[in-house]
Amino acid sequence: DDKILELFDTEPEKALELIYDKYFEYLAKEVYFILREENDSQDVIQDLFLNLWKNHSHLKNINYSLKAYLKKAVVNRSINKIKQRRYFEDVESESVMKRYQEEIDFVEASELENKMEIMINSLPPKCRTIFVLSRYEDLKYKEIATKLDISVKTVENQISKALKLLREKIKFE
Repeated sequence: DDKILELFDTEPEKALELIYDKYFEYLAKEVYFILREENDSQDVIQDLFLNLWKNHSHLKNINYSLKAYLKKAVVNRSINKIKQRRYFEDVESESVMKRYQEEIDFVEASELENKMEIMINSLPPKCRTIFVLSRYEDLKYKEIATKLDISVKTVENQISKALKLLREKIKFE
């Protein structure tokens, strides 16, 4: 292993090829044992060898065998891969829950809207007309009075009556 590390000074491609030939199978088994997933295992090994290529000058500073160094490197990368998986699973789970909650909110809002429509339709006709003009068409009391040829006071009374009836109906729901 020392000779392989020395070879990085003169023939880095050859040194990396020797490390690959000597340790690939061993490292692949170690990673697969931890991750139990072929694609992730290949990613970890590929990342390791890419890192070795980019940072081979650091290999001279290791204080233990090359095999132990490589094993520690793939174990650490495997742990990081597991953390990454968990993060994405959490994010995905959170996203699914958010969409589910949005659907529930939509259904509840839709049901509430249907109930309100039924309650409004059960108001006396004159009361319902005035309430709809006020709340759904955003007309002012004076505009409603002019449109229906009634007094503003009648509009106020009918709105009060509508709100009172709706509150009572809501209590019983």
